[in-house]
Amino acid sequence: MTKTLRQTKESGLLTEINKIDQSGGYYWERVQKHGSQYPSFNWPSMEMYLNLVYTYEVVTSYTAHKTSPYGITKPGFSVLMTLSRSQPKGCKQNEISHLMLVNRANITGLVDSLVRLGLVERTNDPHDRRVKIVKILPKGEKLLRSLLPGYYKLIHEMCSIFTAKERKIFNELSMRLRNRTCEVKV
Repeated sequence: MTKTLRQTKESGLLTEINKIDQSGGYYWERVQKHGSQYPSFNWPSMEMYLNLVYTYEVVTSYTAHKTSPYGITKPGFSVLMTLSRSQPKGCKQNEISHLMLVNRANITGLVDSLVRLGLVERTNDPHDRRVKIVKILPKGEKLLRSLLPGYYKLIHEMCSIFTAKERKIFNELSMRLRNRTCEVKV
């Protein structure tokens, strides 16, 4: 890939991120006005939620952009990472579904695409033919070995804006929000 093409891809990603940020501004202005019609609306909570959602969109767009030259999607990368930690036995396909918080139909299509790429194999469980076992293949392991050094560096660089103490607080707050989300009854 030439330097110019890299720069073009990077600027295309920055354009995507800027669009996400612009749509964030759109929502910030309009959500606050619209939400004020409802007694249960709380702007600081909604603002926190919108920040969480838009930050997720920016971060996942950027990391997906970094994995796409390897021919896999971000969810495909997540499956490969899950399987690389499940060696040598592999992982039940429904367990992958639970770990990734996606339904069985989506995980089936995702595993199908990785099988077609020769990165994983799917076999029947010898004890229960209804259960599918997914294992990473050497080609998938090789792909991860070439992708992970840059990926881990990227994650570290993104998070290096925070001090160690801030990262710890962020992680604790995120965990509290996840736990609370599971408790909330509407």
